[in-house]
Order: sequence, then structure tokens, then C-alpha cells
Amino acid sequence: MRRLVISMVLVVLMCAAAVAGAQSADEWFDKGYEYGEAGNYEKAIECYTKAIELDPMYAMAYNNRGVCYKKIGQQNEAIVNYTKAIEVDPGLALAYNNRGWEYYLSGDYTRALEDVTRSLNLEPDNANTLDTRANIYRELGRYSEAMADIERCFALLPGDPWWNYTRGVIYLDMGEIEKARADLTRACNEGVEEGCDALGGLGN
Repeated sequence: MRRLVISMVLVVLMCAAAVAGAQSADEWFDKGYEYGEAGNYEKAIECYTKAIELDPMYAMAYNNRGVCYKKIGQQNEAIVNYTKAIEVDPGLALAYNNRGWEYYLSGDYTRALEDVTRSLNLEPDNANTLDTRANIYRELGRYSEAMADIERCFALLPGDPWWNYTRGVIYLDMGEIEKARADLTRACNEGVEEGCDALGGLGN
């Protein structure tokens, strides 16, 4: 009996030690980030889920899990996670931008514009978000607003060839072919493959 009691005590102590050594939400988040950076999105999702189980108010874990779902082609799950991130932290500009991008890709430009504008209200100088909104305005045919956003990108991050690509396709939609060609040529020469593709469609 004494041995049984001792064994039971040891089991309890081992369990207590396991709980004491359990990983925190932040540690699971960091593991998820590492897996995501390595391209192992399924494993990253598992880690972010563990972080959320430990801390259901972990807005960035929802956001990053959404990114991983996007990477594996599950757009609806991505949107669900971005939405949850926003519910938990209405000030998380990144989640608005990410959800807005998904709406943009699905052709829901109205909701995309709402989300991206909210993101910019929180972070007015985010060039990547301005680029996203420029593309949304372009799809809506609001070229002057699209151009204003992309020119702001040039002011914030001069020399980034991606802005040339975006401005080039805006010019294309506006019918200003030579201006489009100049921007797309620079983008292509600087390694933006999309710029090369668009330039190829122009012919000589």
C-alpha cells in the first residue's frame, strides 16, 4: 500500500511538473511564426490554435492563423480569422488590411475599400496598404484617387519598383500606354515579374 501511495504521489508530481512546464500562448505563437516562415503552414496553424486556446483574446494569433489559411488556399477560413482578430482588437490595422485584400481578390471591392480605409485610418503611412487601396480604386474606375494613393507610396518609400508596377497598370486602365510602358519597364527591370508580364501584353 505504501508503494502504491508513493507511486500515486510521484504521478501527481510528474503531472504538476508537466503543467508547470507547459508552453505559454506567446511561446506557441512564436513557434507558429517560425513554422509559417519555413512554409509549413499546417503546423503553423496548429501552433496558433494552441496559442488561442490558451489566450482566446490573442488578436495577432488569429490574424497570423488567417494568413496561414490564405497560404493553403482556404480563403473563407482566412476571412473568419481576420474578422475574429478585429473583434478582439478593433485597433489592429493589419487585420483590416488582410481581410480587405481577401475581399479585393474575391471581387468584393466595396467591402475591400471599407476595410483598407479603416486600416489606413489607423496607420496612415502604411505604403503597402496604400498600394492595396490604389488597386481597389483602379478596379472601381476611380483613377484620380488611385493615383493619389500610389504617389503617396512613392513619397513614403522612394525607389520601390512595385509602385511603378501599380502606377503602370493604372495608366494602362486609363489608356495612357506610353506612361504605362515606362513604369512597367522599370518594374520589370527591377525584378517585378508582374511588371514583365504586363509589359509583354503591350507588344512593341
